[in-house]
Amino acid sequence: MNARQFTFSILLKQKKNRAFSNLLLENALKNSEFTATDKAFATALFYGVIQKKTGIDYQLSSVLRQPIKKLRDEVYIALQMGVYQLFFMDKVPASAAINESVKLVKKNKCAYAAGLVNATLRNIDRQGYRLPAPDEINYLSVKYSVPQHLIELWKRDYSEQTVIGVLESLQQKASTVIRVNTLLTDADTLLLKLKAEGVTAHKSELLENALVLEKTGDIAALPSFREGLFHIEDTAAQMAALLLEAKPGERVLDVCSAPGGKAFTIAEQMRSGEVYACDVYENRVGLIRSGAERLHIECIKTFVQDATVFNPSFGLFDKVLCDVPCSGLGIIRKKPEIMYKTAEEIEAASALQYDILCTSFRYLKTGGTLVYATCTLRKAENEAVVEAFLKSQKATLVHMKTYFPHTDKTDGFFTAVIKKDE
Repeated sequence: MNARQFTFSILLKQKKNRAFSNLLLENALKNSEFTATDKAFATALFYGVIQKKTGIDYQLSSVLRQPIKKLRDEVYIALQMGVYQLFFMDKVPASAAINESVKLVKKNKCAYAAGLVNATLRNIDRQGYRLPAPDEINYLSVKYSVPQHLIELWKRDYSEQTVIGVLESLQQKASTVIRVNTLLTDADTLLLKLKAEGVTAHKSELLENALVLEKTGDIAALPSFREGLFHIEDTAAQMAALLLEAKPGERVLDVCSAPGGKAFTIAEQMRSGEVYACDVYENRVGLIRSGAERLHIECIKTFVQDATVFNPSFGLFDKVLCDVPCSGLGIIRKKPEIMYKTAEEIEAASALQYDILCTSFRYLKTGGTLVYATCTLRKAENEAVVEAFLKSQKATLVHMKTYFPHTDKTDGFFTAVIKKDE
């Protein structure tokens, strides 16, 4: 299997199963015997096709005589891959982009469509990448390859300048940020070790003990990773954990913890005490447990627990982290398939978030601190949930902030710090 056939296969699987792109690709690459060059090509093509879907579909629709939805998935994906290679992979000649796409339909039981694929891609190559006129409603959607309903949602919540900034940020690759395990090492020592392992990194300008990786490769294969010297976690997520200001000896609850990054940051900051890390699924709790073991963290206790159901046996806590399930609109650069959630799927999050927040608050001691967090850019899941909560509880809002990729140099994120009144 060559890199294009590999990419074709996992794109087909992602489309049919609506799987998380990062997990799907990671698992597929683990089982491959590709060179580093082939892995890099497949990764760029896989994520690129998903991320540029809206723009690619516009190019296809301008040439095809039939609606895209009438194409077989195999033919559609071969065409998408061809368009992406034509316009976004400079090192791929147009002839290769077209011919290899024709080969894909032939190899995957769609030989009947070889002529269609060939003619469509040649026509698109001749006409160049097209955009609607700037005054057309779908101009920004095609230019930035973001669904129209998502742009309209952001326009309702934020200024035009902010929306354009977010759209521009989606055209750039998100940084890979790691958190130094201060129980075992320090930032300077880890930087030297990473350099010896062939990884280029620098200290974050935003946060102490956060390192930005410039050249990564297979992070999980690094000796420093296996030794537990760091875990992967975006800067904004680290900030959310640190906003708790957890102290040694305290009891902290992380109600939606998996895969555990924030719990690890909290535990490393505390050094002693108890961190209860919970998730509703056993397999995801297993990820927290294995991560804590790799990092040599002993104060984390893991539980399978539904965050909407109060568990009196847990007792009360000094601090509670309420990082709720959300629409994920702040991490599109890492999981581009999130863009294609329907409006109904996006709308469904708020009620669950409010329920989890109210339940989580019951665990908090009087005078204690709760941090509410999401990785989305949507006021209905952020400010509106917090405002509704404050109207129903004896609580005080201490701090509230939305992090934007283009201004804060982080994932899109939201945090609110809430104190339980006396």
